[in-house]
Amino acid sequence: MIKPANTTEILNNLNSSLHGSVKKTVISLLLSGINISLAVSLEMWTKTCGLIPLLLFEAAGFILCFLLTFSFLTQKERRLKIHALLWGVLMTCAYVLGCRMRRDGTALKQWSHLPFFLAQTACLSVFAAACIAPFLQGFPRIRQLTADYTCKNIAIAAPLSTDANRQGYDHKYKHYDRRALPQRRPFGQIWLFSTVMILLSFIPIFLAYYPSVFAYDAEGQLYQVLAHDYSTHHPLLHTLFLGFFFQIGGSLFGSYSTGMAIHSIVQMLLMASAFGYTLAFLYKKGLPLFWYSILLLFYALFPVNSVLALSTTKDVLFSALVLLHTLFLYRLLIDQNTAAGISIKLEILYVCWTILLLLFRNNALYALALSMPVIGLFLFRTERTSGRLWRRYLILTLLALALSVAGNRILIASLDAHNGSPREMLSIPLQQMARTRVKAEETMPLDLQQEVERYLPAEWVFAAYNPYLADPVKNRAIIHDDPAGLIKTWIRLGLQYPQIYLDAFLDNSIGYWFLEDHTHAQIYGIGTDSGFGYLSTDNRTMPAGCEIIEHSLLPGLRRLMEQIVSDNVYQQLPLLRVIFAPAFYWWLLCLYAAVVLYRKKYFLLLPAVFLAAYYLTLLLSPAVLIRYMYPFVVTVPVLCCLLFCQTHES
Repeated sequence: MIKPANTTEILNNLNSSLHGSVKKTVISLLLSGINISLAVSLEMWTKTCGLIPLLLFEAAGFILCFLLTFSFLTQKERRLKIHALLWGVLMTCAYVLGCRMRRDGTALKQWSHLPFFLAQTACLSVFAAACIAPFLQGFPRIRQLTADYTCKNIAIAAPLSTDANRQGYDHKYKHYDRRALPQRRPFGQIWLFSTVMILLSFIPIFLAYYPSVFAYDAEGQLYQVLAHDYSTHHPLLHTLFLGFFFQIGGSLFGSYSTGMAIHSIVQMLLMASAFGYTLAFLYKKGLPLFWYSILLLFYALFPVNSVLALSTTKDVLFSALVLLHTLFLYRLLIDQNTAAGISIKLEILYVCWTILLLLFRNNALYALALSMPVIGLFLFRTERTSGRLWRRYLILTLLALALSVAGNRILIASLDAHNGSPREMLSIPLQQMARTRVKAEETMPLDLQQEVERYLPAEWVFAAYNPYLADPVKNRAIIHDDPAGLIKTWIRLGLQYPQIYLDAFLDNSIGYWFLEDHTHAQIYGIGTDSGFGYLSTDNRTMPAGCEIIEHSLLPGLRRLMEQIVSDNVYQQLPLLRVIFAPAFYWWLLCLYAAVVLYRKKYFLLLPAVFLAAYYLTLLLSPAVLIRYMYPFVVTVPVLCCLLFCQTHES
């Protein structure tokens, strides 16, 4: 028999629970209404879509927002809420800033609008957190489902008559224990199979763009080779790599175009091999076949991979090196942390990939310098679990850094190369000064206007300024060999016009953090005729007798690819277009970090530190281009796949 006291307690708890549910329901309804109104006001398409589509969007959005928000608010796990909110605030802040820049051309028309911006961010952050929370909470289930799918396919491929398979299959619950199943294919076979499949998918694109995608900085680098007048503006090692095939074509085959065709073939082999090695590594770590297949299809069929595999830009091989550096850093810090012995071969390969990484991109040095103390400090603080790993990591990385600097010095001395212009480092400051000159010319004090005139003359700056591309201003700015004076003027101008400086930075980097940005795909123009758009496929002009002659062997396929990468037709596909956005790979990295932190797999953050540091250097770059973001395109999906490997079972 239930005692009266217990009955009273149960009733009180029930009333409290009902009261809490009603309160959370009301809050969810209010937030849903506010968030849909904010989305309608921030999104540009809602202004021209018509009444019926708008009403359907509002109704469906309200229902979805209510269900997710209510589920989030009634979630009992406090830690899940905190983690989801932290990332929700970050993503929402980027979304609101991006929408405001797109709609108004400024983040804040005046500082009095700051409270409203914060209120927008706060309301939308709850919905963003409600979207993130199910993924964080449901991640183990997603991994289990794909793992079960993999085990089922392995068991089907190997008859259940074997003792090993009987051990791995539970007939009562129809469940496979993949750890009890027989060994899968050897590493070498998977590497070869993956490489061949990716290479076969590249070949039609190669024939369509024969002999190569001779674009971006190709002519500038080859002018250096022809004139024997080298500069460190572009990495010397890549200039020599490109020039080697160019000269081979001219001297052995009497055709520079043939040389570029050989370059394309070699680069395709290198990229396919790097991707194939990555897939084999993940397969060996126990990646479910479902995710292996998805990643294989991504590497093989995603247009960015196939077109850039033929491109002459330095970012292609650099991206492959970032991928390999990340994998070997993972092996060094995580695999070796649990291994019985230390592999000298692994350490040598890590040093080699790091050296090449630094030699193929100038700003990689800054990223490594930023990431090295972060990783070293983390390893030092976890001394009990990592042993002397922090010393080994620092010694190997410093060795790679020293050897890369020495190697670069040798290249500079042997080629008698002159230093590149420091203008690249001034892209954002010059953009901020130019925007201030354009936007605040009438209100700027005369003495300050005269100071700015020294560096950015009025005769060209108003016509040259492009909010999404720093090159026109950067290349024409008059520095007078007085960088100190320029910095003083930049600081003085910024103190007077901080809001314009903020807008200049946001506009110049918007494609790196705003998923809906389209400006990155039309910075240089758009259209098949020009070869400009999402990717540059134009054929650069070379001196007479050194021309690279285009001769498409599959013109129909080339026209199709040009519609994607030059006409930007992918932007008409509502969901698919997201994976083309440079910002997508940054937010995918953030989602990876969110899962790792929530699951307390802190060591898995280490391979992502270099990418995060490199991202900071991109925010200061002259423009947003997918080729700059290409290291993230090829590497971040691999980090996400590592979460599904057997090694990290909870």
